[in-house]
Amino acid sequence: MLNCLPLTAKKKGILDSFFSEFLHVLNLTFEQLPNAKSSNELHHLTYSNIRSTSFLSSDIVQEARKDVWAKRKTVKNGFKRCDIRLNTRWFKFFTTKRGTPCFKVTYSPRKTFVIPIKADNGFTRFNTFIKDGWMIKAISLLDNKIAVSIEKAYLEPTNNRRYVVGVDVGSATLAAVTVFDTETGKTVKQLYLGRDVAIRQRDYLKRKQVLQSHADSGSENAKKYLRKLKRKQANFVKTRSGQVAKDIINLARSFNASIAIEKLSIQGRRHKFNRKTNQKINHIPYAQLREFLMSNCNEFEIPLDQKDAYHTSKWCPYCGSVNPGHSSVNYALYVCKNCGKVVNSDRKASLAIAIKSALEREYSQGLTTLFTQFSSAGVVVDQLWRPDDEFCVFAVRHITSPMESKRL
Repeated sequence: MLNCLPLTAKKKGILDSFFSEFLHVLNLTFEQLPNAKSSNELHHLTYSNIRSTSFLSSDIVQEARKDVWAKRKTVKNGFKRCDIRLNTRWFKFFTTKRGTPCFKVTYSPRKTFVIPIKADNGFTRFNTFIKDGWMIKAISLLDNKIAVSIEKAYLEPTNNRRYVVGVDVGSATLAAVTVFDTETGKTVKQLYLGRDVAIRQRDYLKRKQVLQSHADSGSENAKKYLRKLKRKQANFVKTRSGQVAKDIINLARSFNASIAIEKLSIQGRRHKFNRKTNQKINHIPYAQLREFLMSNCNEFEIPLDQKDAYHTSKWCPYCGSVNPGHSSVNYALYVCKNCGKVVNSDRKASLAIAIKSALEREYSQGLTTLFTQFSSAGVVVDQLWRPDDEFCVFAVRHITSPMESKRL
């Protein structure tokens, strides 16, 4: 986020006109929203008429349509304010002869103006990224600020490390972590990270329900504090997700390990549960945690493997059977109906994720002729893969073999 220097009266007039026209396009598009069943239909209903009357470029009109479609469920009575997102065709970053950083913005075909940037601590940090090889992907014009999106291409690190850090993401514990030794087939360390997130989420939910009841009765103060509480909750979850991701990264660096995290598809699973369970699932900050992990793994050159979560919660690490297994008394425990072993569900799932990552890695790199097995308990691992998984067909061949054996 970069702060802008004060604009001249002429530039301020151009910027105000730019925002006013973009807001007008937003609301023209919003008026046609009830007649459109898809974003593509909304485009056909609005694009021609808007382009014939507006001075905005086609790309910016398209961005307006995308904003309307993305916010169709939250905006009820039209747009009152906006920000303008521009791709690299419509801006240029440069430095003047006096050393002032600026963005040259094209607001209409062949019509431009320049926004000077304040050289404060925010710009110093941004400039450090640019010198380190990051590229500007897009910018968003805000009130007296410019939000800059930057990206950098990283080479995929070679994944030949002895240890794997398996991460299971859950509603009660944000991240259950297992450090797994692929050479000995043993669990080295297990941790619970982010348990406070679920506790604070429940506290926020109770407080929001009380405020919502007062807001529904017409209390303006309740509406004000409800908005404030929502921002506070979002900031807490984002901060803790970043902290948990950092703890996982530090753990991986201390063992020189790769990281494996389950690849969840939460949206498609919600209909299978009751309302209370769905509420817990909705509050899992899985996407934020994954993005923080991806960013840090790129920075520290740590391999990150996203594994299918198939049967990681149902698979028994002692006998290899697959069953519902969860205790009817305590859902946090896994009770195997085949061998009777009782283990913590989250720890077991993080171990299964680490094992899946290690097996697929060794097969893909040709380190064994068949596959490496990992437990002295005589466990089969074929049920950790979907029946139609290509890896399962070629790598896991011995259904009755124990998980731990000498390398072939």
